[in-house]
Amino acid sequence: MSARPRPLFVALLLLSTLWPLAQAAEGPLVEVVQVEKALVRDELITFGSLRSDESVMIRPEIEGRLASLHFREGQAVAVGTLLVSLDDAITRAELAQAQANLYLAEKNHQRAQMLFKRGASNAQALDEASAQQQAARASLALAQARLDKTRIHAPHSGVLGLRQVSPGDYLSAGQDIVNLEVLDPLKVDFRIPQKAISQIRLQQSIEISLDAYPGERFSGEIYAINPRLDEAGRSQAIRAHIENADGRLSPGQFVKVSVILAERPDALVIPEEAVMPVGERLLVNLVVDGKVEVREVKLGKRAAGTVEVREGLVGDESLISAGWQKVRAGMAVRTKVVEPVL
Repeated sequence: MSARPRPLFVALLLLSTLWPLAQAAEGPLVEVVQVEKALVRDELITFGSLRSDESVMIRPEIEGRLASLHFREGQAVAVGTLLVSLDDAITRAELAQAQANLYLAEKNHQRAQMLFKRGASNAQALDEASAQQQAARASLALAQARLDKTRIHAPHSGVLGLRQVSPGDYLSAGQDIVNLEVLDPLKVDFRIPQKAISQIRLQQSIEISLDAYPGERFSGEIYAINPRLDEAGRSQAIRAHIENADGRLSPGQFVKVSVILAERPDALVIPEEAVMPVGERLLVNLVVDGKVEVREVKLGKRAAGTVEVREGLVGDESLISAGWQKVRAGMAVRTKVVEPVL
């Protein structure tokens, strides 16, 4: 006589038989995401260099011995700050001589006027005395200007570089002393190809990025466009300003430049893997009331695993991001909501 099956064994047998049927009735499991709204930009990517807003080499206008340096290398200075003093012994003596000559010329002019009024002198003598007075005034102004040239002041507020002379050196006119850089703002010089000229305008926004600060972007604005194209490369030179109040950027750095051509702050964005290419058509699978709905879309800008949807969606849809290969239109599905990677 055969043994009767145990109730627990029978229940497990029935469960193992009916579970796949129940799963099939409910539909396959798919991952869904919500269509997101995000800022999408159309950008023109090129490369450029940072430059000082003003870059000046401090040089003497006259020759002379370097008496004193009134700065430290790398120091930030304000406009008008005294930087260099040349030996002024000779120029002060010349100024004193010019003052004495002017004093004598003015006295002679006064005597000539007095004699002319009395009739004891002619007009020629008065004219000569007047000319000597004017020449003496010019000589005094020249001596004063030469004395002023012995003291060199900062023409801009900025940061000094490395000096190339030492106190006691005899400097010739025009000899390099130290460079002065204006670092806020900075200039960004870059070029664009001829075919993109129509897309560029003044006050257009740009962003730059560089290896020194990975993942960061610095904003600026175009303020000058060279009207003449480079004949060799058929490109146009563009210049923009970048704020640099914190001093993190430096002249001479090589940067990646993104010119902002257009911005869509509420663009619809979906994961790129959710798009199903069928011939020349691009389709996505939606879940509407628990069933699959296939819809054709038109795409825009792609970036970092996502893609912009220009047409076909309104923004409140649930989209199948994984598992769409095993479903078809009208099929009932089970869903697992995942967070989109944007």
